[in-house]
Parts: sequence; structure tokens; C-alpha cells
Amino acid sequence: MDPPQILQIFAERNNNKCCCYVCRVAPRYQELRSRDIPTAEKDGVSVKVIGGEALGARSPIQTRTPAMWLDVTMRPGARLRQPVPAGWSACAYVLDGEASFGQPGDEAAGAHHCVVFGNDGDGVDVRSEGAGARFLLLVARPHGEAVALDGPFVMNTSEEVQQAREDYLNRRNGFEMAAGWTSGQ
Repeated sequence: MDPPQILQIFAERNNNKCCCYVCRVAPRYQELRSRDIPTAEKDGVSVKVIGGEALGARSPIQTRTPAMWLDVTMRPGARLRQPVPAGWSACAYVLDGEASFGQPGDEAAGAHHCVVFGNDGDGVDVRSEGAGARFLLLVARPHGEAVALDGPFVMNTSEEVQQAREDYLNRRNGFEMAAGWTSGQ
């Protein structure tokens, strides 16, 4: 069996709905086991729909911010056109193989490369190269706010990042259980 792959993805809420530097939103957990992820297949393309919709399959996950999270596997020479709402941001992170994103003749992206798309179109065009490809396609409506990050801390300003780091080190403002935490794995 292949070892598990883990990717950490940050999704930010619109800060206009916050009253302080950290959104005080009630936690919500939605479990979606691998075997329950909706999958669609067409013309050499297999898509696991973790969030959003693709090839007629829709994820049961409900997000607070509209988004699409797709795990796409393409056989050699396969093509995909994934619709993306106008004005939304999108990127593809290639996990395995090689794929060309955009127009014919565009440079191919290989494993561990991220392709960031402009938000002036209505979809993403992909062609698998060589032995095929596997990538994550992440799409979301942009919130238009500044982003500052440092390690695991993602906020709107460097001052907020510093405050979050201090809160973590001093175990306050949501980090009360941080001392001695382990994942249990």
C-alpha cells in the first residue's frame, strides 16, 4: 500500500464578518471518508469531488465560503475542461505525472509544482502529458483581503500573525489546549 499523502490547505473566511482578529465561529466538523467521496469518470479522467461539483458529481461537504476541491487523475493524453465561475481564483497542485494547463503549447507542469490561474476566464483546460497526471484543483471566490503568513499562522497583517504566534506560545485566545497536544497517530 502507498504511504498516505497529506496536504495542508488554508481557507480564509471573509474578515468583514469578524469582530476581532480571530473569527469566533462555532467549530463544525464534516467527515467524508475516502470511500464516500463522490467520483466521476469520463474520457480517461477520474475526479474525486471533495468539495464542489465536477463531471456531474457533487460533494456533500458544505463550506462557509464557496469553493471547489477536486482530486483529478488523468490517463495519458486525456483532456479536461473544468468550469470555474467567472472572477473566482483557481490553482492546480500537481501530485504526480505531468499536465499542461491552458492553451495547446503551454508549458507542462510536473509533480510538486503549483499552477496559479488568472480569474478572467470561465474554466480550466488541462491535458495530461507522458504517463498521465494527478493533481488537486482548488477553486474559490476571492475575498479581496490581504494575506500575511508565517509558518502555520495565516492572518491579514504581519501584526496579526505576531499576535497569533504570541497567543499560541502563551496558550490563550483559542490555543489553551496547545501544550502537549499530539495527533494520536
